[in-house]
Amino acid sequence: MGRMWQRWRVVGVATVVAAIVLAVTGCGDSAQDRAPGFSLENALGAPVALADYSGTPVLLFFHMADG
Repeated sequence: MGRMWQRWRVVGVATVVAAIVLAVTGCGDSAQDRAPGFSLENALGAPVALADYSGTPVLLFFHMADG
């Protein structure tokens, strides 16, 4: 379990560093840097659209399911 925690800590630190770099450099401010509109189902099966979060930063995390 120790190795798994190390991996998650590295991912967490990398995410924080990336967020800081994006905030400092101003990336994501132009229309070119915006994601296209889409919708997916959440864990409960309800639809969630990216447009629902318009004007707020969104971090997408796609988790690969085991098996």
